Amino acid sequence: MKSIIFLFLIYCSVVFAQKDCQIPSKNYPPITDLETSTFRGFMGGKYKNGSNLLTGNYLNDALALSAQIKTLDISGNQNKNGKIVMVGIGASNPRTEFAAFQRQYDTFTNKNQNLVLVNTCIGGQGVQKMNISTDNYWVQAQKTFDSVNVDFKQVQIAWIETDNTQNGDTLFPRAALSLIQDLRQLLITMKVKFPNLKLCYFSARAYAGWASTGLGKGLAHPRDYYNGWAIKWLIDSATTQNPNFKYMGNQSIIPMPLYATYNWTNAEQVRKDGFYINCTNDIGNDGLHLSANGEMKLGNLMFNFFKSDTSSASWFVKTNAVGNINSSLKSNILIYPNPSSGEFHIKNNSSNHLNFNVFNFLGQSIYFIKINPNEYLTIKTDSWNKGIYWLKDINGSYFKLIVK
Repeated sequence: MKSIIFLFLIYCSVVFAQKDCQIPSKNYPPITDLETSTFRGFMGGKYKNGSNLLTGNYLNDALALSAQIKTLDISGNQNKNGKIVMVGIGASNPRTEFAAFQRQYDTFTNKNQNLVLVNTCIGGQGVQKMNISTDNYWVQAQKTFDSVNVDFKQVQIAWIETDNTQNGDTLFPRAALSLIQDLRQLLITMKVKFPNLKLCYFSARAYAGWASTGLGKGLAHPRDYYNGWAIKWLIDSATTQNPNFKYMGNQSIIPMPLYATYNWTNAEQVRKDGFYINCTNDIGNDGLHLSANGEMKLGNLMFNFFKSDTSSASWFVKTNAVGNINSSLKSNILIYPNPSSGEFHIKNNSSNHLNFNVFNFLGQSIYFIKINPNEYLTIKTDSWNKGIYWLKDINGSYFKLIVK
């Protein structure tokens, strides 16, 4: 009898956990593909005005907070021998994605040796549990921190991928608007747990439309699609300086929310940026969880984001790649616009002949600038990749952060 019951349970697990790659996708456009176009009246893009990039004052705030990230001791005090901790928050897919991201970072030749990545993701844990400060999620997180000899007070960066696994609402925009409140509460909880937390990067969930009906109601399609909208609107609320989403200054309520990777694709359709998910190769047998190949693909997407994003490169890459960064350039050197798109201008108001190297995030010199006293130059950046650069005087006197 026991054998029969055992075989029956195996049969049920196969039936209810099997993916179906033939399920047709619906007409849901990726937010990143939409840009200034709309879905049901709502403009796309990861950020406001259809942009997929940090811009304007929100970018400036992100850079200001990023510049404050320093090595801390276990008491949270600045210490040159301390650590910078980045924590991963989420459930099962996020756990394997963050683990793949960690493996890539471990082999990165220009990694910041002071940066410690801590994966506290636990399978089956939705945001509704994480929002309770006494929940077992945080008990287990503390054990993980203890195992790698770091403290909650050293956390300054977080990566988050999550959803409310108990909320089965699939009406748009109501479902996404409800999730915003869950995510906001998570940020409030995390600000208490991690008192030095400054930047929180959110990744949107991957496509779940191949999953069987055995999924929990909060994980089912199309909630996976709405997840990305909730993140966007959470950030929009912070961008517009909604007082309930204040992230700067002594009266801040939450750490600053930022958009990391957008993992969602409409089934196997290739996005404008070339990213795609293959059901057969990248998705596990239940249609929800990633295969080993899918884990590596999303981990790589995350790694490429953090090593090149304007808000993260200064703490993600080892600082000696470009020397010690001093963001205060003397007033007689003017550089504008910054951020720039296709070009920036540099004006030398001094009486000195100056020579500058431009370094990318890997510390590689990619451009040389020679400028005479009182000279004005226009530097074309069309061939430069989008990202963060440093302008450094060859004598080490001047440093300037440039964003393209």
